[in-house]
Amino acid sequence: MERSIWNRPFMSTDETILLTCGEVLTESLRVNKEVTLLRTESETDTLTGALTYRAFIGHLKSLQTENVHNLVAVVYFGVEHLRTVNEHYGRKIGNAVLRSVGMRLSQLLPGNATLSRVNGAEFAMIVTDVTSTSDVEELATRMRNLAVMPVYTEEGEVSVDVSSSISFSNATDGFSVLLADASAHIYESESSNLPVVDGMTSTLAAQNGSGDYFNASDVLRHAIEDNTISVLYQPIFDVNTKRITSLDTIVRVHDAKGRTLAPYFVTAEAHRLNMSVQLTLDVLETCVKDMTAFRKVAPELDIVDICMNGSELGASIFHERLEQLTHEQPQLRFGLQLGSHAIHVVHDEVDDEVAALAALPNVELGLTNAGTTYSEVAAFAHLPLDFARFDKTVVRDFRTPRAKQIMQRTLEISRDNDAFHVVFDGVESLDQVEFIRSIGGTLAEGTLLSNAMSANEFLMRLETMGTSLPEAAPRQAE
Repeated sequence: MERSIWNRPFMSTDETILLTCGEVLTESLRVNKEVTLLRTESETDTLTGALTYRAFIGHLKSLQTENVHNLVAVVYFGVEHLRTVNEHYGRKIGNAVLRSVGMRLSQLLPGNATLSRVNGAEFAMIVTDVTSTSDVEELATRMRNLAVMPVYTEEGEVSVDVSSSISFSNATDGFSVLLADASAHIYESESSNLPVVDGMTSTLAAQNGSGDYFNASDVLRHAIEDNTISVLYQPIFDVNTKRITSLDTIVRVHDAKGRTLAPYFVTAEAHRLNMSVQLTLDVLETCVKDMTAFRKVAPELDIVDICMNGSELGASIFHERLEQLTHEQPQLRFGLQLGSHAIHVVHDEVDDEVAALAALPNVELGLTNAGTTYSEVAAFAHLPLDFARFDKTVVRDFRTPRAKQIMQRTLEISRDNDAFHVVFDGVESLDQVEFIRSIGGTLAEGTLLSNAMSANEFLMRLETMGTSLPEAAPRQAE
């Protein structure tokens, strides 16, 4: 509204109109500010400060039209076994771990990227205007290396494990690949907000409240020092012949009251305690003793796989004992599985030691949890690998484009090298078995085929059923 000296004087009506306009404008600004604040709050995860899954999907869909000609990447970072951390330390410490990982990822976030928390234990980074895929891969590795550093909490130092994977848009499929991968996280994103209560969780919650809380690190330390660990054996089957071809191992540690430490925690915490070498040597000795008993019933069973985290590779005592065993037990073959941490150790520090291990008779090197970290691509190129074991999450998501591509590409590598074989872990349904067969896979393990068993249980199984699947197991399609 404008007035000048040539206009008539202000009247009371004019004052009322101006006051009303001012109030309307003030209210409009207030509402706009509150709406903006509410929108920001609704799109921000209160625990980590990252964007929400809703904002992540919205951003990805907007890029589909706005940046149709630009290369875009999505990097997923998963905090592995967060529920196990909650069970061992309590949810407060689990939240502290998640918050720390989010802050570490944000520290290295470039200006052309956004970070979202897409479910309870997973973050996703969208990178726009990508000029080099190798730059994104290098950035993802640096972010992951920072994220996996131990977190210091009021309960002490907590080990952290973070997996990562990358999807790129492309000229052929555009953003369909990115959206398909994102849709694979919808179920997890929704289900992660639901309360989960089981026997283990409720028991530990009650223990935490009553003060009956055990120090998991001390339990593990004493178990390794006293060599009281045990080993479970998971049979690996050929889905065509339906026979056991080899055994995978799972380290089992109990406290005085029979409570079990998760295998992930055992491996990660043993590394932090500088006890990985002794742990792996204990597992190795246990496997040799048990395999001797198994072979009396099933002489054709000669392969056992053991997981390492990399610390063993630079230890002369491990090399010496393994070399000794290959001479003492020429009928056995040892599959040494390298996890994501071990891959980084191998790449940076101990190439010569790995070559020496690979040269030992009856020793095979392989990747475990394959398909979850992008550094595996480089591992296939520079390591003398004999096998790869797909992570359960990859096999579970076998219907998604990304998982199919990963599995098919790895099988192509195995076909180019007859000595290289691939194991599909986490098989829980007939559909998964049929998919494995359809793409030319043969080796599988999982609850559909057999549960993990103690040495005594597995020996009893061999004595009653041999190495064949029972009749109730899935048959090969005609």
